[in-house]
Amino acid sequence: MDCQECHGGYKVTYTPMAPGNYLISIKYGGPYHIVGSPFKAKITGSRLVSSHSMHETSSVMVDPVSRRVSTSQQGAPGWGSDASRVVAKGQGLNKGFMGQKNSFSVDCSKAGRNMLLVGVDGPRVPCEEILVKHLGNRVYNVSYQLKEKGEYILVVKWGDEHIPGSPYHISV
Repeated sequence: MDCQECHGGYKVTYTPMAPGNYLISIKYGGPYHIVGSPFKAKITGSRLVSSHSMHETSSVMVDPVSRRVSTSQQGAPGWGSDASRVVAKGQGLNKGFMGQKNSFSVDCSKAGRNMLLVGVDGPRVPCEEILVKHLGNRVYNVSYQLKEKGEYILVVKWGDEHIPGSPYHISV
């Protein structure tokens, strides 16, 4: 990852190590996303590293006053998984109903070993409770209940990687 100051801001370049769906977050002043962030990017082409070393997060921090740049990388345990092979199905991925159980299934059986991570954030607060039930052979049922109308974001990850389609946008 590289960051250079240019007219009107900064230019950041990054070379993904594997094809897949990525989220690119751009924040200003700490935890505040710029308009449109996070951005979705679908990366194609050949894998540049083996799958066991792909689970990492890279970040670059720019101090606009001193113009200092610092970078960091973090990685999750590499279990040889591939989030692009996860299949999620069900109405709860696209449409939610207030005060009712919303659900969907996630089949990770062909995606290798990792952990399923699910989160739902709403117009004002996150969803209070999400139930993830392992049915066996890395197949899961996920249910959640929403308490207010509005637009929600549902994130489903297999380890550090978003599964195909994640994040999902749910209208209530």
